[in-house]
Amino acid sequence: MNSGSRKHLASVLASLVALAVLAVAPSASAQPLTGVYHGEVFSQPRAIDAYSEWLGYEVTLAQGHQDKDTWENIENPTWQLGAWSRWVKAKPGRRLNYSVSIFPEGQGSLAQCAQGQYDFRFRNLATHMVNAGLQRSIIRVGWEFSGFWMPWYAGNGQEANYAECFRRIVTAMRTSQPSAGFEFDWNPNYDISPAMMTATYPGNAYVDYIGFDLYDQGWQGRYPIPSTCTGQCRLDRWKLNWDVQFAPALTKFRDFAQARGKRLSVPEWGVNDPATTGGGDNTWFVQQMLAFIFNPANNVGYHSYFDWQAGDGHHQLSDVDANGGHTFQTEFPNAAALYKAHFAGTPPPPPGTVTTTRATVSPTTVTRGQSFQVAGSVTASSAMTVNVKYEIRSVTGSTLIVDRIYGNQAFTAGQTRSFNTPFTIGTDKPAGTYRVDTLVYSADWSKTLLYRNDTTFTVN
Repeated sequence: MNSGSRKHLASVLASLVALAVLAVAPSASAQPLTGVYHGEVFSQPRAIDAYSEWLGYEVTLAQGHQDKDTWENIENPTWQLGAWSRWVKAKPGRRLNYSVSIFPEGQGSLAQCAQGQYDFRFRNLATHMVNAGLQRSIIRVGWEFSGFWMPWYAGNGQEANYAECFRRIVTAMRTSQPSAGFEFDWNPNYDISPAMMTATYPGNAYVDYIGFDLYDQGWQGRYPIPSTCTGQCRLDRWKLNWDVQFAPALTKFRDFAQARGKRLSVPEWGVNDPATTGGGDNTWFVQQMLAFIFNPANNVGYHSYFDWQAGDGHHQLSDVDANGGHTFQTEFPNAAALYKAHFAGTPPPPPGTVTTTRATVSPTTVTRGQSFQVAGSVTASSAMTVNVKYEIRSVTGSTLIVDRIYGNQAFTAGQTRSFNTPFTIGTDKPAGTYRVDTLVYSADWSKTLLYRNDTTFTVN
């Protein structure tokens, strides 16, 4: 999904059953590359660097999408290639994951492409990309072609034309720039039918990655989840939607790729807001996706999280704002905390164990020397005892100012506990921006179950 389109959707410690379904003989695949889409860097020059700061992990693969409006913006989008060139060249090892349009909307066809009428345009694109220093890019030719919303939709008898069109474009770009090291991703949506997969596949000689895009949406009443369905009820909905919609699709793609000796990719994936039939702050979905992606048996070459608030669905986990700062507050704090924990090398808790609401601060503008309240809640999906901690830190330097611990909190399965904590910031502290951090630890303090940066607030 890019910001102008939508696929019709749609554990690191996954259960043994889920792993058994997805497991195959081990392979020697390398660690998957981790990428992100967070807007185009011509309009957000700091976007990817700021995302890496938030994640605590250097992202070396960034995604860009071509427009679908003019041939000029396909052959030679100087405004776009120049900006991505600067990002790629800034540090060694960086690569562009580039979604390339087959033709402008309303100005072409798969049949014309299959006949070779556009070959010269993609030879031009290859040359312009090399001139911009974008060798080694991963190119998604006519991405999401199984979606009827795409101009190059490959259904309705266009399957063979798409396959030939893909071959023509790959050949044109390789012929134009044989030393560029471009890699090509054949990338439908997760729900493509097996018959369409076979009919549109261009052949092993033209494909480096077999990719699928997948977002957490659900149908047949599974999503959206009613507000009264919390704790174990919500976790059961998440699990059911995964088992019905997504686990079979992952098996389908894994088997298809292995039969052809190709690496898988997940060029776009993300949680999704309830307003667009999503599962919301779905930690189960994130755990299962990470489990699949980082299981060497599945031979995933790269994945790219879609960290963006699109018009047709919200997915952003990071705190990166439009200026490359860190003021954005995600709708999915628990999913964000779990995702960050993976890249920090911290194993996440067992699926669905603990979730928290975002802490609130009252009043929203705090006066030094005067008391204010921090409120939040914790839900445990199974019976357990945990320690809950709220910390006040300065945004500049993350210095700990004051904290409050609620020790040995015993939960029954599905129980939610609320916490209302008084704090005071001394007059010896500077005015400025502070934040609340929410932490949950195991009963013996040996494991951090959740560590989340929550609400920022102003102190006078």
